[in-house]
Amino acid sequence: MPPFFVQNAGKATVAMLLSLVGVFMLVTLFDVGNGGHVASVSATSTATTTVTVLNTPPAWIVTARELYASATNTPTNAGTSTVWTATANDSNGEDYYLLICKSSSTPTATASGPPVCGGGGVDQWAVSGAVTSNSQAQVSTTTQEGWSESNDWYAYVCDGNLGSPRCNVEQHNGLQEAGPASATSSPFVVNHRPTFTLAADDSPTLPGATVTWTTTASHPDTVRGTDNVTLYVCKAADFDAAIPGCGSAGWATSSPAASNPSTNTDITIPTQDQDYAAYVYVTDEFDFPATGGWQGSSTVLTVANATPYVVGSTVELYDVFGSTTSDYLMALTEPEGQTQNFVLRFDVADDNSCLNSSSGNEITDVDINVYRSTAGDPDGLLCDSTGEYNANSCYTDTSTNFVPTCYQDPAATCTAGSASVTWECTFPLWYIADPTDAGSAYASEDWRASARATDDGQEGVGPATGSYATSTAPAGTTEMTQFLSFNATGSPIAYGSWEPGQGTGVHPATTTVFATGNTGLDEYLSGDEMCVTFPTCNGNATSTIYVPYQHYATSSPSVAYAAGYQLATSTSPVFVNIDVPKTTATTTPTADDTYWGIEVPSSLTYAGDYIGRNYIDAVVSASSEW
Repeated sequence: MPPFFVQNAGKATVAMLLSLVGVFMLVTLFDVGNGGHVASVSATSTATTTVTVLNTPPAWIVTARELYASATNTPTNAGTSTVWTATANDSNGEDYYLLICKSSSTPTATASGPPVCGGGGVDQWAVSGAVTSNSQAQVSTTTQEGWSESNDWYAYVCDGNLGSPRCNVEQHNGLQEAGPASATSSPFVVNHRPTFTLAADDSPTLPGATVTWTTTASHPDTVRGTDNVTLYVCKAADFDAAIPGCGSAGWATSSPAASNPSTNTDITIPTQDQDYAAYVYVTDEFDFPATGGWQGSSTVLTVANATPYVVGSTVELYDVFGSTTSDYLMALTEPEGQTQNFVLRFDVADDNSCLNSSSGNEITDVDINVYRSTAGDPDGLLCDSTGEYNANSCYTDTSTNFVPTCYQDPAATCTAGSASVTWECTFPLWYIADPTDAGSAYASEDWRASARATDDGQEGVGPATGSYATSTAPAGTTEMTQFLSFNATGSPIAYGSWEPGQGTGVHPATTTVFATGNTGLDEYLSGDEMCVTFPTCNGNATSTIYVPYQHYATSSPSVAYAAGYQLATSTSPVFVNIDVPKTTATTTPTADDTYWGIEVPSSLTYAGDYIGRNYIDAVVSASSEW
């Protein structure tokens, strides 16, 4: 009988083995049945043998573990991947699959495809593609916000054999490999985003003050106890969780808090008054940004309008603008008028900067008052309103009689980072402004000034005006000097017509001295002889009226000629105490009269119009007589 073969997927079956045993038994029985007496024919019989070798599952070489530890203190942020690795060997050299299940139920292998967890697709975390035997398999799943914090996993290796696919029923969950089992073994831990539902700041806030941000925010996870959350406030929408922090500049960062983190910062001086973006972000301990409508939004920080103020120590009052030095002796120069361009110089500070947010001047106006010290003190409060104006001692900006010209120093540098800037005011003073120098009626005093500033305000808020600051530098050294000025009227002194030996008998002619400066006056009187050829007189008694023939009186024109005072020659003027008071009204100079009389000498023989010259020289009177 020729040999025969039965092939079944290249593997012998149990049924074929049993059939061969049966043939053997039949042959044996046959031999026995002949009793051994039948002659045998020499021949060889053959039988085909078959066996089916079953597929074996892949074997673990390196058991499964998490590639990146996903554990209580190293969780995987929702939305990122948890990754597993393992290595297996297949005895047939076939590819294998790494399967990660949610439970330890026996998985089902699939011919020519990936296996399925025992509980079906809902029981599966992930399954790899086909992996070459002895090569490392890697598989991952993207975690989701809705997943539990702690998630068990079980790993299997399976092949996809066409005839009888198999899974290794030995499951692993990371505990078999070297390393911290708690970090890379089951379960993997999902970190969820904090919730952030409300934020606010307590602005408007002045520069130099503190602004505070508060929030409603918390963390939903509890596997670690209570997860802290942190608030970041950025000046731009540039928060970077990888830092974590603001990409450029930030306003403030809170300390970690179990919930509702808050933070604050001082608004630096200067900071311009306007609205500033303040973008708010919340993260957890693992720098995972929060979810919620307020994440990345702006609370809008409003820096309030600060009130400007004059730096008192900088207020300097001095003489005419354009001087090469700060001359603190103020001198009047205009009789019966106003001397222009006295200067007040001072620094104005504003915590919002001297430059506004539109690159214009933050300070728009200043007011000044100028006064004699005791007339305005204490602290200038007696010279700061319209009713207190007095051209002798108090010049108030609120009065229409005083109109200074004020401007920001064009040479001053003003930037957003400058808190102060210099202002100057030029102003006039009347000729009657009280002197305070040595010998004056107010020698124990000085001249001072106060100033205040007004800014440009803020949208929805009117301009802010500061309080007056008084000059303190250089205190006591700004003096108003005595201004001797007068005007004499009554020229010519006309005595009339008289024969030799005759005269006026009294003092009918009058001259008047007006005080057109800031002092009281007396006078010096003298004269030249009179002749018809004046100013060249020959001195002859027959053609000259000598100076002493003129008399003056100070009390009345009716004073008898003989009771008057003889006029002195111009070479020896005589002091006359007429006590003209200091003028106190700008429109009405004070004055005093001198009365004149003459007697024509009897020695004159030459008739004609005699002419001469008398000298009236005013001098500052004693201050007690002003």
